[in-house]
Amino acid sequence: MKAPDPRCRKSSFPVTFPAVVAIFLLSSNADASEWKIRPRMNLIETYSDNLRLRSGSGSDDFITQINPGILVNGVASRYTVDVNYLMNNLIYAQNGNFNRIQNQLNANGTGELIKDLFFVDGRAFITQQNVSLLGPQAINNVNVTGNRTNVSTYVLSPYLRHRFQNFATTELRYTRNWVNSSTNGLASSTGDGVLFNLNSGTAFKTFGWGVNYSNQMIHFDSGRDIELERSTGTLRYMLTPQFGLNATGGYERNSFVSIRGSPSAPLWTVGFVWEPTQRTNISVSGGQRFFGNTYNALASHRTRLMVWSFGYNQNITTFNQQSAFGTGIPGSLGGSLNQLLTAQNPNLSPDVIQQNTAALTGIGLSGSFFNPMNFLTNRLFLQKTLQASVVMNGSRNTITASLFNMTRQAYSDPLADINLVGAQNLALLNHTRQSGVNALWNYRLSERTSANLNFAYTRFKFLGAGREDDLMLVMLGLTRQFRSIQPNLSGTLQVRHQQRDSNQPGSDYREQAVIGSLNMSF
Repeated sequence: MKAPDPRCRKSSFPVTFPAVVAIFLLSSNADASEWKIRPRMNLIETYSDNLRLRSGSGSDDFITQINPGILVNGVASRYTVDVNYLMNNLIYAQNGNFNRIQNQLNANGTGELIKDLFFVDGRAFITQQNVSLLGPQAINNVNVTGNRTNVSTYVLSPYLRHRFQNFATTELRYTRNWVNSSTNGLASSTGDGVLFNLNSGTAFKTFGWGVNYSNQMIHFDSGRDIELERSTGTLRYMLTPQFGLNATGGYERNSFVSIRGSPSAPLWTVGFVWEPTQRTNISVSGGQRFFGNTYNALASHRTRLMVWSFGYNQNITTFNQQSAFGTGIPGSLGGSLNQLLTAQNPNLSPDVIQQNTAALTGIGLSGSFFNPMNFLTNRLFLQKTLQASVVMNGSRNTITASLFNMTRQAYSDPLADINLVGAQNLALLNHTRQSGVNALWNYRLSERTSANLNFAYTRFKFLGAGREDDLMLVMLGLTRQFRSIQPNLSGTLQVRHQQRDSNQPGSDYREQAVIGSLNMSF
């Protein structure tokens, strides 16, 4: 069993301890609070005919997973807490040296220390993900590929927020984050961020304005620092109550060793927002930044049974920022389905909606099949992301489909990744593209039984290096609720096929798997 990374133990304490203390101080002063604590357990048996996802004949094995977990939800007038923890115990019938324990955590908390003024947010994540696009792409922890790692992320963010009646709103926020990985080639990092916003209030119905400042310092254990600073002003003019024009201007001063020219320059964007109905909104902008032309778009439309969404954005970012604040993928499939289920079931609580969303979208699959992969890198890069999705939820059928396209172009020294991918692979990661499409069909055979079909296809292109990898995943499953035995007991039987076809010799593989699971919450 692999020992926990000591860097993770060291970094988690300064984040989690003050966050927990703040929450309990708030709870003692709250007028009323509601706590839900739900222990859970899932037992999973998997047979894989290619455990290591290797080219040619792979090793087969039976894998048993015993996964206890707990869900905690606390709500009061001054705080909210959500904790989702799972201990993933993997036991291999023929390869006992692979037995291990993986911890998975998704925790969020928000507290109001001084009413309507001083707040604090805290987040903690422990996940496992694929290290690189170059190695085998496992969709969970069962496959033993040598291409997966633990990533631990902790974020603490106190902030002041005030509303000057209907004249303006303002926020001053400080954010501290820690990102660690069990992969030695990735430098551990901490981030310090300052954000200030002053925006016009509801008194400015026709003409709106805003002043914004952000500064992010990212410190790597290797001694390297990156600073990203931006100062902007915004103007908005509403031609009609539904249609308005907006413009942004300012300057960004970035401090890092760029391989593509000066990283500091004036910036500007112009665009429009259009909200013809409460169910439809469109926002589009374009302009200029130090890396060239920049564009952003966001659109969504909801009917009684469907939600359509589309998003595109561009930004300079790092693995530290992606891990702490998300990959910035607009138009996400889970978000669209969550929005539709909320509109269709206004009486259900947000945590129940989230559970239903997770069940329908196959949450827990962390390969590069359903979203672009945030692969490990010590470099700073320009990321351009497009994602579109449509979800439909009827009385018996739930259908989801999405497509994505994400390019990453490195903007800092490639030698920063030499210990992560090796000198021979540095050129491959200078410019990459991940594009894919996936679809899921959930059919409710009865009140307690449903069938699932999931198809996903992804292509990796290493631009300028000539390598292309095509990945395909097909899953067919049947889920049954056993309420007569236990109210919260369900079982799933699933078959899976995944494959990679590459123009790189020795990189192809195939895997067939059969999975049976029992899931229970108490």
